[in-house]
Amino acid sequence: MDSHTYHKIYNLLHDFEDVFSLSEEYVEPVGVLATILNQKVVKMTRFRHRKIYSREDELFTKWKYGHPILELAKNFHFPPTLMASLIMKKCGFSRKATNCLFKCPDDIEKRRLRKEVKKALDADYFFSPRAHALQGKKGEMGEDIIRKWLDHRELSYLTENELREQGDGKTPDFVLKKPLCIEGLNVNWIESKALFGDEFEHKHYSKKQFRDYFEIFGEGMVVYWYGCLEDLPANGYLIKDYSFFEECEEEVEALFNYLVYWD
Repeated sequence: MDSHTYHKIYNLLHDFEDVFSLSEEYVEPVGVLATILNQKVVKMTRFRHRKIYSREDELFTKWKYGHPILELAKNFHFPPTLMASLIMKKCGFSRKATNCLFKCPDDIEKRRLRKEVKKALDADYFFSPRAHALQGKKGEMGEDIIRKWLDHRELSYLTENELREQGDGKTPDFVLKKPLCIEGLNVNWIESKALFGDEFEHKHYSKKQFRDYFEIFGEGMVVYWYGCLEDLPANGYLIKDYSFFEECEEEVEALFNYLVYWD
């Protein structure tokens, strides 16, 4: 995706209703725009988190006087799950206890809190346990496509888990036993990301992972399944998206359509 189009879409995305209308307008898959929206919300939340928590006493007072968690989340532009977590903290629950109860909200004893937490979790597409589980599943599906692609070519490889069992440190998702030449590069490793590769995400992972993979394993390839900007810098590795895996069209379509949203 070119940078100009990306920034136009990014600025117009505010909630899931925008995803479907903008998908038609810009002829981009719904899954791509949903992923861009997800990353936008997560990034904005990082910047707002400290500011919101500095007002936790005020928010808790509002909640005690009858303002529901969902209402507070909406009014303060903060994800419902995180607002629920703030209220749980003020009610005396530890972070560990809160995380456990979010997985089994029916175990919350207080009726009002239980009801409101369940509504908050159901309404949160980005930070709820279900949202995290869906993102994890998408990551697995992306890796499965690469595994199928490698197996079809009868290429031998080690997975991240196999490398870790051998005691290796930083490891990509796949390391090839013999390099594969793609567009003039000898690809020794492949990293799968169930993300849209924008400047922020790419800079983060380049510093955290990709540079180390290049130094340890040599040239490689990064796959951003939900697309990427055309002009991302890459030294020592290729950057590809879903379009590179044409022969896996059905699997890619399943990845794009995997529970983009829920009722």
